[in-house]
Amino acid sequence: MAFNIPNLDIYHNYLNKALLTMFIVYLFYMRDQLSRVFFNVETIVCTHTHSDEQMSAKESHLIDSTSTTSQKSLSRSSKLINRNKHVHNLVDNLRTMKAAGWMIFLGDMLHNFIDGLTLGAAFMVSIGEGLRMCLPIICEEFPHELGDIAVLLRSGLSIGQALIVNFLAACSCYLGFFIGAKLGELEEFHPWIYALAGGMFVYIGLADMIPELVSMGDEIEKDYLESKRPITIGLKLKILCCQNSGIILGVVIMFLLGKYGTYLENLVQL
Repeated sequence: MAFNIPNLDIYHNYLNKALLTMFIVYLFYMRDQLSRVFFNVETIVCTHTHSDEQMSAKESHLIDSTSTTSQKSLSRSSKLINRNKHVHNLVDNLRTMKAAGWMIFLGDMLHNFIDGLTLGAAFMVSIGEGLRMCLPIICEEFPHELGDIAVLLRSGLSIGQALIVNFLAACSCYLGFFIGAKLGELEEFHPWIYALAGGMFVYIGLADMIPELVSMGDEIEKDYLESKRPITIGLKLKILCCQNSGIILGVVIMFLLGKYGTYLENLVQL
């Protein structure tokens, strides 16, 4: 009623798109809740394995046994051992990775697929529409991917292995982009794709971003207490201003892109 939609759509078809948006919100909510209930995502203890120590011992023994060889052959042997070690460790860690890591991996694939689907459909509408969709996706992906990497690290992967797994999950964005581009050629699919993406952005904003802002402020105050520094009203206001600056800046940018996006599109075409 606030947007006068019933008068514009007397058959109430907008309710179907709204239902899809709410379903996506519920889908991501259930993903997070099942991760906490069954896999204890937030309280995972890092898995310790002895594969690194065993491989290091084998490598040291090989280097000692070939100490009389030339420096060139030693260098080649070390590179081959390191390569086999990293591949062996990655496969072993994937086999022993905790279920929470696989849950995050599959959830991230779904998330990136929806991002690609949205971008593909948006760029088929116009360049300006695609650029308007790129900005919120880029802003939410950076902290989201950092969080996924942190969970993968707690699941038993090393930093390099977590980056590789995270990159593989991100590749689903390309599949979503191609499908979205094909569906974007059919105008009747545009509202459905935007409704799907809207549910994802609403959930990320309300369930991830805002709680993260609040917890970040709490962490700053906790650090002050641990260092026995006073928590003043000025400090709380400074934290509040930092939190609101990002929110206000994002709202202003999205409002300007939505209101003057056609001018931006004309400038790009020129």
